[in-house]
Amino acid sequence: MKSKKGITLLTRIETLLSDALNEYSVIEKHVEKNVRAVLLSAQASVVSAINFISALPSTEVRQKAAKSRKGGRGPLEAKSKAKPSVRAKKRYAAPAAKKRR
Repeated sequence: MKSKKGITLLTRIETLLSDALNEYSVIEKHVEKNVRAVLLSAQASVVSAINFISALPSTEVRQKAAKSRKGGRGPLEAKSKAKPSVRAKKRYAAPAAKKRR
């Protein structure tokens, strides 16, 4: 997933969690404290994930780094490619048409 898309998804999740927390604060007498603690911990996890993803370098930088690590090799030349064996040619060849009498 791209980082921008991930950040937008995580911010959406964070807003949903904050809305749920606001709803539970209104009816807090009937809600267990464990539920509120779980929601708070989930919201903190989402916030830390957003901070982590936003600190990552952009995808363009990572792609350029990967290309530089790969080296300047081009595609293989036609001479260096191995020729298929006679058996392989026969295996993948189309079957001959049957003659009708």
